Amino acid sequence: MPDKRVEMGSIVDETKRYSAKDTLSREQYRRINRALDSDLETFLLSGRSFFVLGSYGENERERLTAVKNRLDREGHAFLMDDVPEAWEFWTTKFKVLANRADHIVGVYEHTDGGHEWEAGYLDHEAYRDKIRVLKRDYVDLDDPTDEPFDGMFSHFVRLLNRLDRVVFWEGPTDATDDELADSLLDATEALVEDIDRR
Repeated sequence: MPDKRVEMGSIVDETKRYSAKDTLSREQYRRINRALDSDLETFLLSGRSFFVLGSYGENERERLTAVKNRLDREGHAFLMDDVPEAWEFWTTKFKVLANRADHIVGVYEHTDGGHEWEAGYLDHEAYRDKIRVLKRDYVDLDDPTDEPFDGMFSHFVRLLNRLDRVVFWEGPTDATDDELADSLLDATEALVEDIDRR
């Protein structure tokens, strides 16, 4: 079990480094401490945590929450906004959380949003053992380049697939929300089985 004081010091050091600051204000210390007392402490103590990433668009958010709820049965799963705001920049918050999560699970349906930046950051070798991807496969599109993923993101997914870290879920363009949710949850089960085998 991590010591709260040691963890607080580590988070403060990372916050300063990632935010390009030499010191933090008293209020910034308080906000980090409040975050540490909330969901952040819960996942630090869980023994097995899942940081779930993806689009926060209305329909996609429901599917992210469903994945989070399923993974919560395996440990402690959370979305970035489950942890209170304590950082000046969301990129700092993301890095602090990514460093502490046992598993990082990207649920990717397109590259429209901040999750594209997150994927670029997670392409570093230090995160490859942690990351898994649930990628929507637009099975009704004949040409993969017609999918709503840009080239850089597609290469990121291809690299992770080479490392057996991607589970594809069927999501044709005309699928209903219920069909998409069912397909994604089936893929999530496969992802859990894969993590348990390793």
